[in-house]
Amino acid sequence: MSNKNVTGSLQQEPSDSAVTQYSLAKILFMFIWPALWFMLLAYIIGPLFVPAGERASTPIFLGVVVLGTGAELMVALFLLRREGYKLSISALRERVRLHWPKGWKKWGLALVVFVLAFALSMLAGPLNQWLATVPGFIPPDFWPPASDPGVEITSIADAFPDIGLAGNYLFFVVFFVVVGFFNIVGEELYYRGLLLPKMRGVFGKWDWVANGILFTFKHVYQRWLFLGILPGSLSFAFVAGPLGSLPLAMLFHWFANFFFALLQAIPAVFGAG
Repeated sequence: MSNKNVTGSLQQEPSDSAVTQYSLAKILFMFIWPALWFMLLAYIIGPLFVPAGERASTPIFLGVVVLGTGAELMVALFLLRREGYKLSISALRERVRLHWPKGWKKWGLALVVFVLAFALSMLAGPLNQWLATVPGFIPPDFWPPASDPGVEITSIADAFPDIGLAGNYLFFVVFFVVVGFFNIVGEELYYRGLLLPKMRGVFGKWDWVANGILFTFKHVYQRWLFLGILPGSLSFAFVAGPLGSLPLAMLFHWFANFFFALLQAIPAVFGAG
């Protein structure tokens, strides 16, 4: 197969030409407002419910995630509706790239990207711990253990020390179903489904790189994790952009955020193994 055919398969989706492009200022705004919203939730509203000298409880932590990513999901749906789309899978299929990759070459490339992103994220663990000691990147004292690199996490019980896990089916459902839905569907539909196709006019074929970097910086509310977030962010943007698959980006994102927690939670909650 010629070079032209190989590279052509990774070019923008045909529907991109019909998507209204955003200016650089609007693109930046679309990343800035969620960062500010999360900062408000995590640094101002959340701490109001944290007793002095203690860390934010698991309900507060999960509440911030749901309210933060829930806002992103609602804005994504609102803006897609304003573009004239019905809020259904069939109507949004081409607009937000609700496709799985086609052909073994794309699946092979997706596997390479996944392994590389996973390896780099794992290697970034010590770097996150170091960054969390740098002035300006140190987590506040009230920050929950689940995303504080300074807290040694060897099990899901360490991540959520304030709740009993054995037989706690409510936690299991809330964390893996409710939080999982808003976190994965909310962020991916907003940043990759809605926003990524609108960035090509400014960034050209490197729109996915800009999307991944800006998505990383959007996590300024937990900036000590930047180095670990970046590889995953770029992989989500690549599979949603050049590979044209939002479902695969969601799958990558779910694996990064929930897979290992799920493996630990099943025996902890259900007493298996």
